[in-house]
Amino acid sequence: MGKEKGSYSDGNGPVVSANGSSNTLDIDEGEEDRGQWGSKWEFILSCIGLSVGLGNVWRFPYLAYDNGGAAFVIAYLILQFLIGKPMYFMELVMGQFSGKGPTAVWNMNPSAKGIGVSMMLISLVVAIYYNVIMAYTLFYFFSSMQETLPWTQCKPEWYALGCVEQTTKNIPYCSYNMTENFMLYTNQSKPCRCYENSTFHQSSYFAQYDFNCTNTTWKGDKPVAVAQLFFDKDVIEKTDTLAADEMGPPLWRLALCLLLSWIIVVCCLIKGVKSSGKVVYFTATFPYVILLILLVRGATLDGAIDGVIYFIVPEWSRLLDLKVWVAAAGQMFFSLSVSFGGIIMFGSYNKFKNNVYGDAMLIAVMDVVTSLIAGFVIFTTFGGMAKKIGVDVQDVAKSGYGLAFVAYPEALSQLPVSQLWSVLFFFMLFTLGLDSEFALLETFLTCIQDEFPSTRKYKSYMCVGMGIICFFLALPCVTPAGDYVVTIMDHFGADFSVLFVAACECIAVMWVYGARRFVRDVEYMLGYPPKPTYYWLFCWVICAPILIALLFIYRMVQYKPLEISDGVPYPQYAQTIGWILTCFVMCPIPITFIYKIITAKGSIMERLRSIMQPNDSWGPNDGSDKYALSPQQREGKYGVDNPGHI
Repeated sequence: MGKEKGSYSDGNGPVVSANGSSNTLDIDEGEEDRGQWGSKWEFILSCIGLSVGLGNVWRFPYLAYDNGGAAFVIAYLILQFLIGKPMYFMELVMGQFSGKGPTAVWNMNPSAKGIGVSMMLISLVVAIYYNVIMAYTLFYFFSSMQETLPWTQCKPEWYALGCVEQTTKNIPYCSYNMTENFMLYTNQSKPCRCYENSTFHQSSYFAQYDFNCTNTTWKGDKPVAVAQLFFDKDVIEKTDTLAADEMGPPLWRLALCLLLSWIIVVCCLIKGVKSSGKVVYFTATFPYVILLILLVRGATLDGAIDGVIYFIVPEWSRLLDLKVWVAAAGQMFFSLSVSFGGIIMFGSYNKFKNNVYGDAMLIAVMDVVTSLIAGFVIFTTFGGMAKKIGVDVQDVAKSGYGLAFVAYPEALSQLPVSQLWSVLFFFMLFTLGLDSEFALLETFLTCIQDEFPSTRKYKSYMCVGMGIICFFLALPCVTPAGDYVVTIMDHFGADFSVLFVAACECIAVMWVYGARRFVRDVEYMLGYPPKPTYYWLFCWVICAPILIALLFIYRMVQYKPLEISDGVPYPQYAQTIGWILTCFVMCPIPITFIYKIITAKGSIMERLRSIMQPNDSWGPNDGSDKYALSPQQREGKYGVDNPGHI
């Protein structure tokens, strides 16, 4: 490429798009090509696969039910409108405009490079434990091929724990006080549970007091569904505590499922987006086929409408509850994968002229639609199950793991040909997780290859190597105490840490790089500014950074230690490890900023000014010399004479 003929300032500092100190747009011909998507559909399906994951199936439905039904959905849609969609579009633009991943894209604002490093580390942490959850789905997938589903029959040793073969409403023990010819009952109007070997309820003397004592079939203080015991005792063999001496060795069956999951991920990513882009044609579309089949099947069940009512009937007063908004915000970040780096990474493999504006809108809509479909799938089935066994929907609804690996498998076991439905459901869960895992691991690999371009020629070896390393790092997650390890990694490595990264990202782009300059970049790339422009500027400059910062502060103020059970917190050593993990993923942001300040030259203000301006490597990924020219010199690129007119 030839020399750039000039540069100009738009009020946010000089704009340059050159490599080298003399404003040249050079490309090292010795570098391996980064690669691009084979087609636009590969990009769209990959983004949908990233945003539509396991959380849409097991997290969104329960959060909606638990936080006011439609009131939660309304809060979720509002936050999508004010934060989710603007940030998603912003990250896609950052990646597509620069052709760089989450770390190299910060040539736009070198002081914020630590944000990209934090994104890379968060993606790595999530990739490690996310594949453990996918290993659970493989375990259930293979278990579903047995003549009798193993989560439908109690083992002899489970009866003492209160095992029942279907969810049963808990009945408290009868309590009474007897004095001379006088009896006080705490459960006169409701059935209560007899103590063992009790026969007094048959007596006509007690019958006159309407004393309704019911014998139960389970032992222990409360009934425990066999599906719950199968998951706790057979699948993860969960320990009662997190004592260091109770960790135990990896469980060989789960370890094999984990190994198989990593082999599949590595094989699909062996050539980067060139290979994963082909796989998503199946993995991103197949779940919708199964969801629609399960939706039709669930809608035909007797009692399905009861589940739908629990899911969508709004409690309008809950909109005034701050906890509902915090839950909606958490689900939005978890679902869209904003600030994980994957969106920037996917955008960086786009062609420069791709209409990323329409893509961002489509993907955000698909995320909401999928969450709602999954909610109807789950709760129509729960409604039918509750009607069949004679309990309320709230008695069968669970959250998180409990929904995916306990409640829904039990519901499927009530259907004819239950093995078929179980195989389809868990295969769907695996394919849902596979797309997200692609993005998480590829984000890490892209960051390394962007920082060290010479490693691109070893892309396949790096993918295999990282797969092996992540497998061994995940082995503690498949020990008897592995469930606690996964919870620590999720809570401390990818929960409120993402809020901190997101707030820093918005500020670094819109307040430091400049919203006006960013809009000008969008117009240069697409040929028109994002419309309505004032909506985007309002969300980018005011709503997103301020609301995300307030959410982060709220989470810190309201922080409660993780609990093994009610009132039993995680041991101090485990919480310490968790906070170390938090520092590990968040500290690159301040450390990088301080390092840039120290190594810069001049006074404090001069140093700040120099590290916050785009460096010589920043510019559009179109190979054009026109970006660094003044608007009048560009000769109306894409019919736009003045991209900075806003």
